[in-house]
Amino acid sequence: ILAGPEPEAMIRVTQQMVASARAGLSTAATPKAIDAVAIGSPHLSDAEFGMLERLIAGRRLAVPIYACTGRHVLASLEQDGRRKRLEASGVTIVADTCVVVTPIMPELSNGVLMTNSGKFAHYAPGNTGYAVLYASLADCVESAVAGKPRFTDIAA
Repeated sequence: ILAGPEPEAMIRVTQQMVASARAGLSTAATPKAIDAVAIGSPHLSDAEFGMLERLIAGRRLAVPIYACTGRHVLASLEQDGRRKRLEASGVTIVADTCVVVTPIMPELSNGVLMTNSGKFAHYAPGNTGYAVLYASLADCVESAVAGKPRFTDIAA
């Protein structure tokens, strides 16, 4: 399985462990809607934008996805036209910063942010005022399309 020496230990990740981690990173109490999705901490790579595009699959988002990346990846997105396609779907691309250190998202009282980033989940409540739901990238996209939380993965 591994390309190096034998592992010192193996940990079997269970559905219960994933659900517990999700609960620990989520501060929103069973919301019926979300206001935004934030991904990209660490910044999204070109390959991760490819995954995002496949998950969106040309659909229009009901709430924005703030996708944080570096300028080198942004240049690639602009060069091949992917930036325009992503933005037409409702993705807001944020370059060289992130939504928890720069005031990019609108100020909302009782706002709910969904994210696949542990950093965003940790810092968003204090830095943005948004409550957080932690989820997989696939669930973040499905939730952005629906405008409400969708949990379909292992911890659902």
